[in-house]
Amino acid sequence: LRRHALGRFRPFLSAVSRDPAMLIWLDSNQNVRGAPNENYAREVMELFSLGVGNYTERDIQEAARAFTGWHHTPDQTAFEFNASLHDPDPKTIFGATGNFGGEDVLRLCVDRPACATFLVGKLYAFLVSETPPPAALLAPLADRLRRSDFDIADVVRAVLGSRLFFSAHAYRRRVKW
Repeated sequence: LRRHALGRFRPFLSAVSRDPAMLIWLDSNQNVRGAPNENYAREVMELFSLGVGNYTERDIQEAARAFTGWHHTPDQTAFEFNASLHDPDPKTIFGATGNFGGEDVLRLCVDRPACATFLVGKLYAFLVSETPPPAALLAPLADRLRRSDFDIADVVRAVLGSRLFFSAHAYRRRVKW
């Protein structure tokens, strides 16, 4: 697996994955070997990295196994990895097979081309227009995000300095308040 793929996005995705509030909210302490809980695996793919339609149910099931043992401390203040509750067996996620853990799932998600497209779409919706543009409009930004090793600031600068705000898909679409 390529180690650089997470780049600058890695600290964010890893921190979210280990945040006690996230672990509590998504029942991570119930995610154990033999009885994986799919809540976090689904959320990391659907909401944080890939978007709906860019993974299969099997990918979710296998990723849930990789996240087994990712728990919070009894006082709910910190992340802890419980190796005795982790499923160490091989898993197949996005066609790759290995003895994956949670960090591997994050790397595999970010390695997918859909990740950059998903993130750029979120930035576009936040900064420019909530009306989704044609995919061709976002493709150069997604490519830039991948080439910059997921440097979000670089893409934000590119968007803010672009003519996207004047495109037919965005002009006068944001409500001022």
